[in-house]
Amino acid sequence: MQRNQWFYWLYAMALVVTSTVQAAQDYDDMSRQELRAMAEKSRNAVATDGAEGWQLERVWVDQTIVEGSWNPVPFRTRFFDYPPDLLDQRWPELTRAIRVPYPSAEYLRARLERFPTLKAELGPGFNDDYERLSAEILHTWRLFFRGDFRAAKDHGAKLGAFGKLPAYLSQCIYAVYLSDTREEKIELLEDVANQITDYVDVLKAMKDEPEFQEDYMMLRLGYAFAIARIAEESTPLEAVMNNYMFKVAYAIDDTLAIDPQHPVALAMQAAMDANIIRFVGKLLGRLTFGARLSRVEEGFAASLAEEDDLAIVHYEYANSLIYINRDRDIYRALDAFNTAIGIHPVSAMEALDSMYASKRGREIQDYYLNYKKSFRSFERERREYMEVTDENLYNVRRPPFLVSHYAQDQDAYIRVSSHQ
Repeated sequence: MQRNQWFYWLYAMALVVTSTVQAAQDYDDMSRQELRAMAEKSRNAVATDGAEGWQLERVWVDQTIVEGSWNPVPFRTRFFDYPPDLLDQRWPELTRAIRVPYPSAEYLRARLERFPTLKAELGPGFNDDYERLSAEILHTWRLFFRGDFRAAKDHGAKLGAFGKLPAYLSQCIYAVYLSDTREEKIELLEDVANQITDYVDVLKAMKDEPEFQEDYMMLRLGYAFAIARIAEESTPLEAVMNNYMFKVAYAIDDTLAIDPQHPVALAMQAAMDANIIRFVGKLLGRLTFGARLSRVEEGFAASLAEEDDLAIVHYEYANSLIYINRDRDIYRALDAFNTAIGIHPVSAMEALDSMYASKRGREIQDYYLNYKKSFRSFERERREYMEVTDENLYNVRRPPFLVSHYAQDQDAYIRVSSHQ
């Protein structure tokens, strides 16, 4: 399988741009013409040479971080353990957010026989025992659902593309909710994007055949998730200069073209539009990035019409309300956070989604009740804290970032936080 080299270039460019004056410059200081020119350059970068928003080179990743120890989930994994018979029975419920087909022996045979590169990576020792392969991949999913993320990553990574799906989904969820530092989070997510890069050629072939478009969509959306979470840790200008926005947009458009009712893809598209409007405003967001205010509400409404019990959709909706309307919709946002908190999770991933909703809701409540400055000031304080401490503020094992406390005495807050 051809190994593409595009993401290495992106990583190198990221190191360069983050050290430039332009990356440090606040986007408020840029003219509309400058922003539009930068956006057009980014759009062209992800559309040329048949890239279609895919990374074409690998990013260098610190493997000592990838292979280092992982924190456990902050609850007992037995709460979400599904033995084989129960896993089969509850598969539609467990995968209603990501819509992954059940990896039966027949399913795997059809794909590995059609795409020999996928079969070849299993090695010469694979003897076409698809029943056993299915059982091993399902065990990886069992580990993922119950929250044994490191075990799922290590087990599934040896089982080819369809074992790597739960393996690297485990790494994504761990990176976002359980990694201690921003550096660790970004390295783990970039490693996931690297792994998907290895399959770009075969994925493009899958896209051309209706029978396999669902497989294409799964990894396309996983790629979008990894890049979007990396973009969260960037400044607005870094997100544009590193082409994150258009790479995510291409991936989401691809996913929705195959499954227009995909709940997470609809929510991701709406959340992306809200983020763009948050940074550059409604008019420039629409003219430059194609972000539409109407699509924020409509996208979340469509997502919730498909699945109304996904905590991640409710908390992303809450965040988006704040981004586009600031204090005007604060009570609707807090209600959405509370809804996310109250949803009964059926897997470790969903439990972590709800736990983060609780943490983020407390941060927003503290901002609204106790912080007397603007939401943009709150975000700047938050970013300053992250840059000083390198803390991953999504980590549910850590206390929420309370901006009112931080603003009163930054040094003392950092000292206390470092010992929690």
